[in-house]
Amino acid sequence: MPYESLKQNLNQIKEIVREMYVFTSQLEMIKNLETGGEVFINTKEKNLLTNSIVSLTNQLKILNNSIPQLVGRITLYKKLETGQRGPVGIQAPKLQGVEQKKLIQVKYKPKPEEEKISLTIDDKDRLTFLENLSRSNLSINQLKKKYAVEKPVSTFGKPSFYAKISNRFFRDFSNKLVAKDYFKSLNKNLRKMNSPFVVGTYVSMIFFTILISLIASMFLFVLLLFFKLGLTFPFLSITKESLLIRFFKVFWVVLVIPLFTGLFMYFYPLSEGKNLGSKIEQELPFVTIHMSAIATSGIEPLSIFKIILKSKEYKHTNLEFRKLMNLVNFHGLDIITALKKTAQSCSSVKLKELLNGFATTMTSGGNLHSFLDKHAETLLFDYKLGREKYTKSSETFMDIYISIAIAAPMILLMLFVIMGSTGTLTTFMGLNTEMLSFLIILAIVLLNVIFIIFLKLKQPVI
Repeated sequence: MPYESLKQNLNQIKEIVREMYVFTSQLEMIKNLETGGEVFINTKEKNLLTNSIVSLTNQLKILNNSIPQLVGRITLYKKLETGQRGPVGIQAPKLQGVEQKKLIQVKYKPKPEEEKISLTIDDKDRLTFLENLSRSNLSINQLKKKYAVEKPVSTFGKPSFYAKISNRFFRDFSNKLVAKDYFKSLNKNLRKMNSPFVVGTYVSMIFFTILISLIASMFLFVLLLFFKLGLTFPFLSITKESLLIRFFKVFWVVLVIPLFTGLFMYFYPLSEGKNLGSKIEQELPFVTIHMSAIATSGIEPLSIFKIILKSKEYKHTNLEFRKLMNLVNFHGLDIITALKKTAQSCSSVKLKELLNGFATTMTSGGNLHSFLDKHAETLLFDYKLGREKYTKSSETFMDIYISIAIAAPMILLMLFVIMGSTGTLTTFMGLNTEMLSFLIILAIVLLNVIFIIFLKLKQPVI
């Protein structure tokens, strides 16, 4: 249909204009560097950009030439074909002011995994269009190999079934709350932790999780209303208390579980962002030293981040540098603006200072190598202090662990064994010595797990 063909042509025109804007911005930046005369310019890169812009321009002209013909074919009734006469013997009129052309459809796949694109163009322009399309695709693929940054393989970034279900139930309500600016801080925290979810989807997930926890707490409430839990066998027994008294005793379950679930979901991005920030700050001294060494060669500033991204050693810092490169290469921002925008959404305060200082040094015309060298010294000094602090705290935790998790349980077990063998202690708080021994062993296991988790969280990345 003419309407669908026009719609597909306009969508392709928008995509061509977007690509032309990105490549034109990149070419303009190269020309500015050439004017300075201090940086080595890659001639092949410049030629690829120029060829891509020329080919895209030719495609744009061909698609624009087909627009008037497609618009003229859009009517509210089915027109008679040329030469066909209607009931009153009047020939179907031709479009005035527009030359009648033979339009054909051209179908192709941009990538093997993508859907086909169907475009309607003049038959005379078919060969020219295909030639320019092939030329532009070849240049764009070579540019993407140079600019594109490989994304980390992560299931967290894939489409989430849980997010889809949450949006189905709470999307409208969540979007209304987000529109009223109730979740500004949550949105910032989501960006700092590099979450794949927008704030509206995450708020829907919070409400859906609260709903599930409310249903679970209602089930637990009914269970506790008629039964009571114990530490001795049988662990579950029918309660003999009045239902009214029992109701007021266990009703807190219905309120507390959903409340704590919602608070955990709300503050999780904040804690995860801080955790990511601490990991970045552990890598940052070595990243800065690496950047300083690269800057001594006098290459363009953007290439410093490209070289760092090729290294697999700084996986947490590279998440932020990947955002920086995408802002420059795919959104067409200049490097100064991209540095400042990346610093705003960065979870590490020290990396934010580094990026802002990098941008200020470039703007003022300062020496990047000198700036990075001095900044690396400061970061390395802070890193050494942090390592010493971690060593001291580990020694303190070792003393606490020996006292609480080893010495105290052994003493208690020995006391219970002696008192039980002499008959001095038969029960304690309704529990016999066997049950007390079991609880002490269980407490030792839990203490060991807690200490391992705590040390793992406090352990530096490097």
